[in-house]
Amino acid sequence: MNDLREQQGLAGPDGLIRGEEAEERINIAFRGAFAGPNGKLALDYLRSITLNTVLPATATDAELRMQEGMRRLFGIINTRANSTPKES
Repeated sequence: MNDLREQQGLAGPDGLIRGEEAEERINIAFRGAFAGPNGKLALDYLRSITLNTVLPATATDAELRMQEGMRRLFGIINTRANSTPKES
């Protein structure tokens, strides 16, 4: 319980409270999964279908909610994939 994150109730990019070590393990996995040219291609694709997509004025409430959910998920993935490794 000495973890500052837990003491202050600080959450990760997904809004959940975890210990610093658990957060770093997750970030390491995302940095590895999205590293290199293939990882960049995957992130560029995800960005194109989330952040760079504009829905028409006729979009339904459900379509808007789905698009915002996709944008939120992309934000979490991108934040973790581009996180700075913690020094040991």
